[in-house]
Amino acid sequence: MRHLTTRPKSYRAALAAALVTLGALLLPAAAFAVTPEPSPTGEPTPPPTTITCLLSQPAVVYGGTVGVTGVVQPAVEGQEVTVTLAGAPVATAFTDVAGAYAADVVPRGGGDVVAILAAAGTASTPLPLVVKPGVSVARGTPVPFLRLAYTVKVTPARYTGTVVVRLLHRGAVVAVTSTRCRDGKVVFSLPLRGVDGFTARFSLAAAGDLGPRVVENRVQVKWRTLKVGSSSQHVRGLLTALNRLRIRVPAIGTTFTSRCRDSVVAFQKAYGLSRTYVVDYDDWRRLETAKRVRPRYAAPRIHLEVDKHRQILMVVVDGAVLGLIPVSTGATGNTPEGSFSIQRKTPVTSGLYGPDFLYRTMGFIGNFAIHGYDPVPPYPASHGCIREPIWVADWVYDHSFVGERLFIYH
Repeated sequence: MRHLTTRPKSYRAALAAALVTLGALLLPAAAFAVTPEPSPTGEPTPPPTTITCLLSQPAVVYGGTVGVTGVVQPAVEGQEVTVTLAGAPVATAFTDVAGAYAADVVPRGGGDVVAILAAAGTASTPLPLVVKPGVSVARGTPVPFLRLAYTVKVTPARYTGTVVVRLLHRGAVVAVTSTRCRDGKVVFSLPLRGVDGFTARFSLAAAGDLGPRVVENRVQVKWRTLKVGSSSQHVRGLLTALNRLRIRVPAIGTTFTSRCRDSVVAFQKAYGLSRTYVVDYDDWRRLETAKRVRPRYAAPRIHLEVDKHRQILMVVVDGAVLGLIPVSTGATGNTPEGSFSIQRKTPVTSGLYGPDFLYRTMGFIGNFAIHGYDPVPPYPASHGCIREPIWVADWVYDHSFVGERLFIYH
């Protein structure tokens, strides 16, 4: 009896289908790439052309270079790419075999950067580019308590924005000013009321197609030891600072004279410093924070005050010190304290208030008076009168009158 070895047709069809399925699982995916739909003419439709654009930096200082790169797909070597900035062409590049292109641009102003493949009518996504003005800062020689000139030059010269400068000292803003730039130049004069480091921070506002910019200029303001015989601009700065505090100073110059010495000791007395007549770092630092001395009394409107503890005299007008000078009161503490009035004024006396020749005398009770004298040490040394330096006695005398109130206290 023979066995039948053939299979039904339906069985063979099922087996063929299984083999096809198994082949699909074993073959690589690339073997099954989808063929593009044929065009109406029967040819496959090419993929769309794209172009990318990248900037080496999103912002640049005027005169600097920005790199523009990108890729065109599909890749074709030698395709022309036009780079535009704010709608105007600024560079041309050609693709390499991989479709990449690169160009360098020196922008004159900011705006959107676009790469255009004209042949395909394709453009990249716009990228904003900020162009900041070029800035250079020049300055003079810094001196404590004098003004320092800063010259700010801006490129391009067409920049007409506002420039704000903030002067910082020891972490605090100590001066602010602003002005509009004209013809590419701005000049500032800033007060250096102190020593050590200062920073001038210049902020340029956006204007036209130029973006904002901030630049800083740091300066070290050096101090010097000053004493009689010193000669420099530092002396001028010192006297300017003392004058601002209403301490009487001689004519403001660059030589440290014996009169400057009196002004310095008046400052040292008034602000609790060592009475050395020499200006050192502690004195410069105290000048930074010193406020004008306030009188003890607000009335009457014009009066005199003598502080025996600090050994100073103050001419007071409208509740504020008009002038402050050093004095020397009674060595034994015998200069009377209280409220008095100027009883007489005598340009020169001899014998009326003691045997000495006395200059610009103003008697206020008995044989006690205010007068010019030499010397005026930094401590109580008189017989009881109030000594003042001869060079400043004229000023006090001229600003006082018979009947004026005088307060003396400790």
